[in-house]
Amino acid sequence: MIPDEGASRDREHTQLSFAHEGRRSSIPETAVMETTGRGRLDTPQVRGMSLSCGATLLLLAILVPASHALAEPCSKPTARSKIAETLKLASEQRPVNITFRTHADGVKLSLGLKSKYPDDMTIILQQDFEQLHIKDDRFEVLLRFMGNRERLTVPFNAIKAFWDKSVLQCSDG
Repeated sequence: MIPDEGASRDREHTQLSFAHEGRRSSIPETAVMETTGRGRLDTPQVRGMSLSCGATLLLLAILVPASHALAEPCSKPTARSKIAETLKLASEQRPVNITFRTHADGVKLSLGLKSKYPDDMTIILQQDFEQLHIKDDRFEVLLRFMGNRERLTVPFNAIKAFWDKSVLQCSDG
């Protein structure tokens, strides 16, 4: 019986390897692929990377940022009370971001800001804010915009989205 030269050639070229076993490679964790037969590649085996379904879901929950679909609506009373409590904690170490509708009833800001932000505006209470007053239905704050001090009054019902320490707490989409 004459050996098949093609099969012999296939066997010589069935292994793709970029790292020698037992030696360190400059390429981290390079997958080694071997053929299972003529021309079919087997799935690469990745060492030390088996995750259970629960661990995978937990990892995804940590890595996927909060989306608007997952956040509680800001219009709910529980969200509004959470906003009021969190605003009291706003500081340099605890930034609070607020997106609000500039044309909503009760919003007070200068004409210049209203013309620059006709629909929505996002403010960050972290630095350069003073005189933060939190009422039952709104908050008032003195901010600096391009060197100018501006007083804003924002009713809680005008808030579209609220972040505490860069984590979305509520959103009205």
